[in-house]
Amino acid sequence: MSDDVSRLSKTVRATASTLVTGSYADLNNHLHSAMTDMARTPGFQKRLFSFSNRRTPSELVKSTLHSKQEIKFHALTSIPDEMLRDIPESSSQYSLFQGFEASKQEAPSDLKLLEDSSSPAKSVDNLNHRLDLLEIRKDLAANEIQEIDQRIEHLQNMRQIVFDRIAKLEQEEFQLENELRQMDAAAAQAEAEMKLRDDAMSASDKEDNPPAQESEQSGEGDDDGDEGMGLMSQSIYGKLQTSKLRTRARRRKTMPTLQQFYQPGKNIRTIQGHKDSVTAMDFDIPFGTMVTASLDDSVLVWDLSRGQVTNELNGHKASVKALQIEDNYVVTGSADATLKLWDISDGGAEELDSYEAHLGEVTALHFSDNTLVSGSADKTIRQWDMNTGKCVQTLDVVWAAAQTTMFDDSRYRKPVGGQGDFVGALQSYDAALATGTADGIVRLWDLRSGQVHRSLVGHTGPVTCLQFDEYHLATGSMDRSVRIWDLRTGTIFDAFAYENPITALQFDARRVVSATGESTVKIYDREVEKHWSCGPGEEGDNSLSINRVRYREGYIVEGRQDGNIGVWAC
Repeated sequence: MSDDVSRLSKTVRATASTLVTGSYADLNNHLHSAMTDMARTPGFQKRLFSFSNRRTPSELVKSTLHSKQEIKFHALTSIPDEMLRDIPESSSQYSLFQGFEASKQEAPSDLKLLEDSSSPAKSVDNLNHRLDLLEIRKDLAANEIQEIDQRIEHLQNMRQIVFDRIAKLEQEEFQLENELRQMDAAAAQAEAEMKLRDDAMSASDKEDNPPAQESEQSGEGDDDGDEGMGLMSQSIYGKLQTSKLRTRARRRKTMPTLQQFYQPGKNIRTIQGHKDSVTAMDFDIPFGTMVTASLDDSVLVWDLSRGQVTNELNGHKASVKALQIEDNYVVTGSADATLKLWDISDGGAEELDSYEAHLGEVTALHFSDNTLVSGSADKTIRQWDMNTGKCVQTLDVVWAAAQTTMFDDSRYRKPVGGQGDFVGALQSYDAALATGTADGIVRLWDLRSGQVHRSLVGHTGPVTCLQFDEYHLATGSMDRSVRIWDLRTGTIFDAFAYENPITALQFDARRVVSATGESTVKIYDREVEKHWSCGPGEEGDNSLSINRVRYREGYIVEGRQDGNIGVWAC
């Protein structure tokens, strides 16, 4: 059995050797060549014939390569010379063995989808998939907007809470200011009464009769004494009353700021006011006290914080065309040619004095400290001392105009573009007075001399309104223009025009606010040189006509032809 197996194994080895030798003859040749080259090296021959280590030939070949990594690297990278000779010649500097790198610009994703689409159905599916993704992204963005809106609503609610808190605090400030004003008035009144009583007692001591004369005329002396005391009391009473009339109110310690937190152009309140057109109006501070006059001959006092009438000023025989409020004192000028001074403190309406000297209706007035200046249709301007109620100076506008034309006939302008009051507007400060008249000329007067210091010529229609500060004078005219003059040089600093005549204006360092008889109030922002409007016309109601406007610290009050009053933030 063992002999048969031995013979079979020899037969298999012989057959395999024959097959391998025949199929891989070329490879054997290469192997023999490689072994021949290796055997020719001196180091290999030295190790081959060295029998001190008694190593086998396979171990001898392995020792040529120092590690397994070198053996693996040699097996992968060593190429026989016969194989290298079979590579065809090429003019290229690079071969496939050294590798190559190629790049191609990628096409847009839409084109890729079309190229990858093997059928129209697949293209439709891809587009529908993209639409679904876009819809999901759109829903996510919409959810973000809803979250932002909810946050904004929450912030708006918080803002409204703080806003209401500020309004409540300002109401408390108003109450405390009124209490302080009452206490100051009472203290001043008590001090004045004490002083007058002391003066009266000292005067009575000096005028006492001698004792002998008193004894001889005992009966008449008693009567005369009673009569004298009566006269003295009457005198003291008159002085006390005069002192009470001339006591000026204290300045406010705090000022309202609530109007600053409204959006510009926001309607704060609309008040159902008079039965006819508003002819004059003024207010002291935002959310404070307002006085309005109308063609229905009524003069009303308002609480702007509540929008309610607190009192009515009765005394004029005709409608009031001009008025001013300051420190709880009001001066009204009427078509009955009179002016009246009123005390409206503590919700009252006491007539303190009446000024009667004009021969025509009063069309403009202004008072500062104890000086009152009024302009009338009788073509005169009168200066009044509010302490005595006397007219201290009369300025003839016609004479002043004649003096101007004597030097330059071109300066006299006839009224064009509509009829206006002869004295359309005026304002005084200390000894300075500015007047605007129907000839379109603005005159600057010195009240100490009663002379015109400078004439500002530029308007082509009657001047209807004016106001000045430290550096500039703003004027509005029937010629539809608003001009801002530089008081230092007498030249025009800025000018602009609207579509209708200017009926009222007021300005500060930031804005110029004008009324033009339209349904909106015209506002010119001086800082950015931009015009904008606010009023019922901006809300779609163009049927209303605004004739009067007053502006202070971002707070606008406008009077309309239908008798109503609008309050706005700007």
